[in-house]
Amino acid sequence: MRIRTLVSSVLALGMALGTFNLSADASQPWHFTGRVGAADLDSDRNTDDDDVWLSIGFGRFFGNNISIDIEYDEFTGDFRDFNTAVPGATFEDWKLSHWGVMGRYHFTDWKMRPFIGLGLGNQKHRNVLDEGNEFTYNLALGLQGKLSKHWSGNAQVLFRRDHDDNSLRPIDDFTDMYFSIGLSFDFGGKAAPPPPAPEAPRRAPPPPPNPDLDGDGVINERDKCPNTRPGAVVDLDGCEVEAVIELEGVNFDFDKATLRPEAKVILNEAAALLQTHERVVVEVAGHTDSIGTESYNQGLSERRAKAVLEYLVEKDVKASRLKARGYGESMPVASNDTNEGRAENRRVELIVLER
Repeated sequence: MRIRTLVSSVLALGMALGTFNLSADASQPWHFTGRVGAADLDSDRNTDDDDVWLSIGFGRFFGNNISIDIEYDEFTGDFRDFNTAVPGATFEDWKLSHWGVMGRYHFTDWKMRPFIGLGLGNQKHRNVLDEGNEFTYNLALGLQGKLSKHWSGNAQVLFRRDHDDNSLRPIDDFTDMYFSIGLSFDFGGKAAPPPPAPEAPRRAPPPPPNPDLDGDGVINERDKCPNTRPGAVVDLDGCEVEAVIELEGVNFDFDKATLRPEAKVILNEAAALLQTHERVVVEVAGHTDSIGTESYNQGLSERRAKAVLEYLVEKDVKASRLKARGYGESMPVASNDTNEGRAENRRVELIVLER
């Protein structure tokens, strides 16, 4: 006989699986399973085992890892030399039929999931001398994989231990093995609810206003013209402008239209200033250096102007108050013969259109 310690192994596994939560989950489907395979019966049974082993089952998953099934299987084989061993024997065929409950634990979330299972059941035997029912312990090892929405495939090795009062031999404990492949049909269950939508980020409250004596939106510590007339449009230094608000520091890397971190700091101040003067309409003017063709630089300057406009809109300046326009390389403010001059020319400025 093989694997005499199978019973103790099954009991240990049962204690381990018993620690898991088996609460019902309405999202999990039910399933029917059919298996077909071959038997390797205990040699002490003195039987041929070249017939087909068949099994059917019904069950469901509890959570994502544990399944429980009610299963029936049977196997029929020939008893070796039954006429010689037992003259006048009643049965020529050897038959085992089994009902049981099997719990399986499925590991990982892979497409093919290994599992280990244990079960208890009752086996009816019929041999050349008698019929009877015995209590069984079952241990299963295998793989299961999803084939489609409703179908799954599996391969399994099943170890079964039973007690059979066979009067032909003094041995009455047997361990049998069954190798099988199977197919499961899944049905029912409910789709899992979608995860809750993330909460929208809360806007930080605006910082408390800094002192601003002349009401032009520029704090006194930066205001170079603290006595501008009421309602005047001012630049970032607090001085009145007629047409252009220079954005010193809003420059771009060569052949880029991506805002630098230091440029965003300046644009944050410009956005606050535009919010103070709600009637002002400005043109966001983009410029380039002279490297490259005129047509390419024209497109690059338009992309730079658009990048600044979109950032100001993100900072709550109304898009209806902004217009983007590119001037290419046509309006340099420094020499294009030096690296420093070209860096100054890669800029964006605001031109006041309406007050």
